Amino acid sequence: MERPDVTGDLSRIRELPTLPAILGKILNTAADPDASAIDLGQHIAADVSLSATLLKLVNSSYYGFFRQIKTVTQAIVVLGFLEVRNLTLTATAFNAFEAIPSNYDRQQLWRHSLATAIAAERLAKLCGRDADGSFEAALLHDLGKVALDWLYPVLFRKAATEADRRGCPIAEVETELFGMTHAEVGGRLAEHWNLPETVVESIRCHHHPQTAKVDAELSHIVALANCLTYRVELGESSNGCAPYLNPAHLEALGLTEEQCEEVVAELGENRPKIEDFIGALSGNAA
Repeated sequence: MERPDVTGDLSRIRELPTLPAILGKILNTAADPDASAIDLGQHIAADVSLSATLLKLVNSSYYGFFRQIKTVTQAIVVLGFLEVRNLTLTATAFNAFEAIPSNYDRQQLWRHSLATAIAAERLAKLCGRDADGSFEAALLHDLGKVALDWLYPVLFRKAATEADRRGCPIAEVETELFGMTHAEVGGRLAEHWNLPETVVESIRCHHHPQTAKVDAELSHIVALANCLTYRVELGESSNGCAPYLNPAHLEALGLTEEQCEEVVAELGENRPKIEDFIGALSGNAA
């Protein structure tokens, strides 16, 4: 079967929704040490839908606050800049993905993506790294699957079916059918969204972090987090098998298998909260 012209067709990625411009202002404000909760809250409040989603997430059982958080500023004070930034990215990316027509199982994709992001942030802390960048890189690591499914829904479904039949990573089948993997496609989409270079690279290299040149540590974090989520059945259905946990990940990050098991245990304990978080995003939470 003749391969599609993925490189040429990827130009159509420009037709995909972009992350809202307000997100750039929010990320910049969150990174400014002189900015206040009021400054950040004003940017979020400028988008009524986003601020409503943020408050819904903050008041979900994922956080389990005993009293209701009623304002964006209060949410920032309680959770902190970094956590609110993560929530904002999650909400905006979720909405952008939801705007792309697809038969893809978005619930499972987001469950896996969020779990991977949580694991990545935890891993970053364990290896003594600033967590900045780890959450968003892991959250978006599989966005290439969304793009491939949008461009070639029938062929992508065939790739997932074949990966399942062989019991192999879908990336192997993608290379055969498309000439490139979802990781490579995701990297291009991340560039289209003008995400930081380190995040773009970690998305592109999350199956081969040893090829990363800008921030190999971040790519190893995302790769390892992706592997660990499968241990608590928070994997992703298009993959025919769990990704191989290469010992090189642990060596590159200076982590032990015991520390990884701690992260796995935490993910398992937080699974009900993750489910509630996904429900809040999709509008199915109480």
